Parts: sequence; structure tokens; C-alpha cells
Amino acid sequence: MIKVKKYCFLLGVLALLLVPVFANAEMMTVTGKVTGLTCLVQGFICPVDKADPMINLEKDFVVVTASGDYYFMSNIGLGLKGKYALETIEVSGDVNKKYKSIRVKTIKYKGKVVWSQDMESAMEKQFPFVVGPGGS
Repeated sequence: MIKVKKYCFLLGVLALLLVPVFANAEMMTVTGKVTGLTCLVQGFICPVDKADPMINLEKDFVVVTASGDYYFMSNIGLGLKGKYALETIEVSGDVNKKYKSIRVKTIKYKGKVVWSQDMESAMEKQFPFVVGPGGS
């Protein structure tokens, strides 16, 4: 178990170091299932449902497409990613294929926009004392 935690921590740190590089980014939309990174890397089918404790243990979540490609959502907080664990979402933003990451501009769930940069910016203006993952 300690080995898995160490491995996940190292993957998370590596992702944080590499994700901000968006020189080769292109705007696109990705549709896929939100999956825990540990489960994906280890090849496990988990979490099995929203009550699975593995959701709390995950250090990051990724969007996995039908073809098996996956993308880190670099500017989205863990809470929002966890909320949509196991769900299929549509994510639009700047994709860096080299680092398998997307700087998200909008997230749609069941056809409805549930998060956007504009929505977050409006909230930051309304509540300036709150700084989200994309804030400074």
C-alpha cells in the first residue's frame, strides 16, 4: 500500500511539473469517462461506484476516451474531478498531446455546461477571498 501511495505521489508531482507546458497546445473537445489515475495506471477497475473509498484515496483523476487515451485536467481542482468520477463528460480546452493534458475551458455533463473558466472568474469576482485552482 505504501508503494502505491509513493508511486501515485510521484506521478502527481511529475504531472504538475510537466502540465504547465502548453507551447504545442491545440483547442479541442475530448469526451470520456472520469477515472482515477491510480486505478488507470495500475490497471484496476476502480472505483466501482461513488461510495468506493478509492475515490478519496486518488491523488488525481483523468478523462479516459473510448480509444483508451487519457488526459490530465491541469486547471481543475480535485473536488470537481471527484464529483464526476465514473461519469462521462465532455471537456473543451487547450490540449497538449505530448503531456496528455488539457487546460480546460468548459466541462459539459449530460449536454449541460457544469463548469467554465467564465463561471469560475465570475465567482472569483463575487467572492474575492476565495482562490481556486486556476486563481493566483
